[in-house]
Parts: sequence; structure tokens; C-alpha cells
Amino acid sequence: MRPFEARRKERPTISTKKDKRKKKKPAAPKAYKPEEGHENDVRIGPLEKKGEKMMRSIEAGRMVGILSKNEVMYTFIYRDQYQCFIHPLGAPEGRHKAWDMNEQNRAIIKNLANLADQLFEIEFAPDMDFMGVMVAAEQGIINFLDTIGQLPVEDHDFMAGADDTPGS
Repeated sequence: MRPFEARRKERPTISTKKDKRKKKKPAAPKAYKPEEGHENDVRIGPLEKKGEKMMRSIEAGRMVGILSKNEVMYTFIYRDQYQCFIHPLGAPEGRHKAWDMNEQNRAIIKNLANLADQLFEIEFAPDMDFMGVMVAAEQGIINFLDTIGQLPVEDHDFMAGADDTPGS
């Protein structure tokens, strides 16, 4: 044996085969745990318009507000069904639809992310009333849209109160 060959270390071979192990799915978002003194707070924030991300949020116990034009559809899971409450922004009336939790209905709801103008993720304590959560979330959505200038401006007659001002 030559001296050069004796010093040579064995190197592991590099495999070009694809790894057959399954990739792990991202962990589900953690459940909402309000801070002390904020048990009745509702947290709301924008959500990316990605169907799978929206469905993970719903399946983690959150509510999602799906805004399309001037209507909002609040979607969440209750009693092993997808619950959907739909109504125009700021309106007292609306409609309700519930679907069984199966792959077909999941795909339908997941596709709504692509059709929406905006998605909102709504976090709340599990023992809160759904109607109260939707009212609070709607006020947050309206305030958000007003802040970014996407609500229609109300007509104000600036001259209407001129006679009521002191010194007129």
C-alpha cells in the first residue's frame, strides 16, 4: 500500500435519491388565550387570501370574516358544522347557512378565499356568544375599512347646522 492511500479517509457517499419521508404539515395556530382582564375581548386582523391558511384558522377554532363588496360572511365551526352568517356591512338583517364538515364543503369554503376582497381572522374566547363576537368584529372591520379609505363616504351637508352655531 502506498503512503498516500493509507492517509485517505473514507467519505460517505452522497445519495441522489429523493427523500421518501412525508413532509410535516405546519402546526395549527395556537388557541386564543386572553390576558387577565381581557377575557371578553375580540381580536381581529387581516388574513392572507390563501385558502389553506384560512381553513387552518377556522379549524383551529377561530372565526374568519370574508368580505366581498359590501357583504361579510362570518365562517366558523360549531357543532361539527361549518356555520356561515352573511349580511351587508352595518345592516341588522342577514342570512345563515350551515354545512356538514366533509371534504366537498371544505373545498367550497376554501375556494371563497380566492373570491374575497379581504379576509379577517377573528379570535375570541371559546365561551363567548357568537352573535356578540360577530357584532364586535363587524365594528372592527368597518373601522379598518374607514381608516384605509375603502368605505363609501357619507354625504354631509356642512351648511345644515350653520344657524345653530353661536354668533350666527
